[in-house]
Amino acid sequence: MKVECAKLELKNALIVAERFTGKNLSLPVLRYVLFIAGEKTIKLRATNLDMGIEIELPARVEKEGVVAIPADTLAHFLSNLPSEKNVVVEQIGDHIAISGKTHSTLIKGFGYEDFPSLPFVTKGVTIDVDAKALLNAFRATQYAVSSSEIKPEFSCVYCYTEEQALIFVATDSSRLAEKRIPLKKEPEEMSVLIPGKNVSEITRALDGIDGTVKICATKNQISFHTEHTHVTSRLVDGTFPDYRQIIPKKFTTEAVVLRQDFIDRLKLTTVFSGKLQQVRLKKYPNEKLFEIESRSDDIGETTHQIDATLSGDDVEFLLNQRFLMDVLAYLSVDSISLHASGGGHPLVIRGVGDQTFTYLIMPMKG
Repeated sequence: MKVECAKLELKNALIVAERFTGKNLSLPVLRYVLFIAGEKTIKLRATNLDMGIEIELPARVEKEGVVAIPADTLAHFLSNLPSEKNVVVEQIGDHIAISGKTHSTLIKGFGYEDFPSLPFVTKGVTIDVDAKALLNAFRATQYAVSSSEIKPEFSCVYCYTEEQALIFVATDSSRLAEKRIPLKKEPEEMSVLIPGKNVSEITRALDGIDGTVKICATKNQISFHTEHTHVTSRLVDGTFPDYRQIIPKKFTTEAVVLRQDFIDRLKLTTVFSGKLQQVRLKKYPNEKLFEIESRSDDIGETTHQIDATLSGDDVEFLLNQRFLMDVLAYLSVDSISLHASGGGHPLVIRGVGDQTFTYLIMPMKG
């Protein structure tokens, strides 16, 4: 094998692919990335058996071949290589040699014969979606995934179709995030649970890609296909709860605030919120008062008022400060609306003018 390709493109692809490698002691080849030189392209493949990726790059291929390489080593080397636009990669047995005008380097590889095939899905349920919309939906929900796997469905992002929409939902039972992607036509029926940790890597892998992503899903596997990048993940077998019954249909109080104002005040409460990260949110429309309060027996207390448009009944909430910061970090709108049906009911947060996103927080017990 002997190829010439763009150094920067190869380095960036290796950094992405390396995150899909595994540490399986019984199958050490999973620690490596498969480097495949074809007719006019090179392909990088990696898998940890839970998810996998293939990235295709343009190249001038002098001789075809296959080798398993340590992606992190090669990516680190290319990152520190002097300002050469292209690199030449040549296979020497199970190793690779990288040469340039002023250097010659050998990096040890690994026998590729035991490298598993990647189970990319090309049939089953198929849905085309805008790449940026897909990434936005993942980012809108993945932070609400549970870090515990006691209930596997809560450690996933639930993705399903309904009428002309593709809907993403995640919950850890204390909060819930839902994002809807409107579609041009009614899609095939789909209902899948994607592991939350895999969603994070899929999002990184597809970041910066424009155009359309083809989603293909079967009962056990889901794949995301773009022109040059293909990602696959196993699915979790389970049933996501009927979450829609806990989203209030009517509200008795509402507040509209500037998102950045809310963030700035919340940051000031961090040191006082304690191990439980508690903040008290007070909405008093009759007094035209919207207030955040946080107190610690060991440190002290702080109270901050925020300019807001208020309507409805007076209400107070004891909330997790991090849950508020997570959604505010995701939202990019100037203003947000907070809806409530009383202090013992969930608080619902939406971006003003955005009906495709809903975030729900359960109040904490005082």
